[in-house]
Amino acid sequence: MKWWPFYGLTRRLTERTRYAKDMTFPSASRIFRKSLHIYPIDVGNANDLNFDMRALQAPQYNIHRFGIFFADVPRHADVLLVLGRPTEKMVPVLLETVNQMPGPYSIVSIESERDRRDIESPGGVDIDNLQLPNLVAHITDYHEPRDIIAVLLNLMGKVN
Repeated sequence: MKWWPFYGLTRRLTERTRYAKDMTFPSASRIFRKSLHIYPIDVGNANDLNFDMRALQAPQYNIHRFGIFFADVPRHADVLLVLGRPTEKMVPVLLETVNQMPGPYSIVSIESERDRRDIESPGGVDIDNLQLPNLVAHITDYHEPRDIIAVLLNLMGKVN
């Protein structure tokens, strides 16, 4: 009888990739170098970003090794992740969430390819028209969760 090893024993589960994004912006603050707490808010995405937020906590990406954690409420968060293109009914909710963020904070907006295809759909609001106060990154060419990790590491000043 031939023994075969389990999947994780012969191969590293956490990959050794470089998390880099072609965006340059200054790090949010010196106090975020050790840990960063993020709060994602879905304002009208096509549900693919919600699955990717869940995948960030899985062993494949495991953002906890970088010191990045999810916050339960916006009052405990350092970064607000705006997922998708805001609908008209979600704009007041988004603005109230921004008002609850403690300073200093940053806002990162992420739109997937499916969200960009629905630009002409009625009810969508451009995130640039809202003039959010601390919007540091607006990702429009999102493809996989590694893009989010790259932006968050750039915010922390841990660019590899």
